[in-house]
Amino acid sequence: MQKHLNRLLWAICFIAAIACSSKPQHQVGAFDSNSVINSTLDQESLKDTAFTNLINHYKVGLDSQMNQIVSATTEPMISGKPESLLSNYIADAMLAVGNQYCLDNKLGHRVDLSIINNGGLRTSLPKGKITTGKLFELLPFENKLVIVGMKGSDLENVLKYIAVKDGEGVAGIKMGIDGDEAVDVKIGGKKLDQNKLYHIISIDYLVNGGDGMNSFDKRENFRHMHMKLREAIIDRAKVLYQSGIGIKSELDGRIYYEQ
Repeated sequence: MQKHLNRLLWAICFIAAIACSSKPQHQVGAFDSNSVINSTLDQESLKDTAFTNLINHYKVGLDSQMNQIVSATTEPMISGKPESLLSNYIADAMLAVGNQYCLDNKLGHRVDLSIINNGGLRTSLPKGKITTGKLFELLPFENKLVIVGMKGSDLENVLKYIAVKDGEGVAGIKMGIDGDEAVDVKIGGKKLDQNKLYHIISIDYLVNGGDGMNSFDKRENFRHMHMKLREAIIDRAKVLYQSGIGIKSELDGRIYYEQ
């Protein structure tokens, strides 16, 4: 994460350096001070000072935000297949966020299941305190949450994709994988109904065909939550941690290989 932040800082500083080399202009902001700047000062010194000040100004703010403690874990959490502690945690959190959204917006339905691709989880979570920066490392993409309504007959194609992938992060569902097929599927503890309308919370990247997923095309409705996955996970983790609940999950057989 720090490497990405440093790249951002250098990009900002490069632009600032170019600006400093052009005709000076008054700017209200980070460089305001009571110091008097006049023609007796060396122009190269002014460039160096502005360059350093800009780095320090942004770095202090970013470090402060990224080092904020969000939550804590009691054991390391990594992603894996067919299920894992980390993918289960993210999927469970998405399901909870989706159901709260439905309640807050009086949609008249719940979210039945959640789906997140393991490829979107870019690192693991260590045991101990978890910072905002660590969750940025885990979820570095600007993926946004969406809710899709699909008939069970069309949802089967989405579940086949998950089977072909040997599992992804899911919640609200239990299914076996037999070759490239999803078998013995239960949603909310009940057998998949091909005629029922199910609501799935996922990310816009997957729903729009990312990672080879094209099965969301056959959908009955689509709702953009206007909420980034990363922000939703961080906000939920903070609220729970303030109540004494850290980041945790369990392996519960929600996805398994058929024997």
